[in-house]
Amino acid sequence: MKNFQSQWGSHQDYKKDRGIIMIIIILVIALLILSYYGFNLRQTIQSPTTEDNFSYAWGGVTSVWDNYLQTPVDYFYNFFVNDIWKPSITDIENINANRLPNAETNLPNQYPTPPATQ
Repeated sequence: MKNFQSQWGSHQDYKKDRGIIMIIIILVIALLILSYYGFNLRQTIQSPTTEDNFSYAWGGVTSVWDNYLQTPVDYFYNFFVNDIWKPSITDIENINANRLPNAETNLPNQYPTPPATQ
C-alpha cells in the first residue's frame, strides 16, 4: 500500500481527481442535452437582456462589497496576515534554523528565581 501512495498519491487525491472528472462529464452531458432541445447558449449569453441582467447584478454585488463588506473583510484579512500568518512563518523558519520561536523569546520571565536556601 505504501508503494501505491508514493507512486500514485493518496486515496484522498484519487477521490478529488474523480470529482473533477465527474464535474467535467456532467457539464458535457448538460451541454449535449441543451443542444438536443435546440437551446443556443451563445445567442442566449450575447442577448441584450442577458447582458443587461448581468450588468445590473454585478452593480449590486459591487455596491454591497463597497458599502458593507470591504471594511470588515480587509480588517480580518490584515489581522490574519499580520498577526497570525507572518509570525507563524517566522516561527517556522526559526525552528528550521534551530532557533527558538519568537513567541518564546519575547515572553517575560514567568517564573521568579527561587530564593537561595541556607
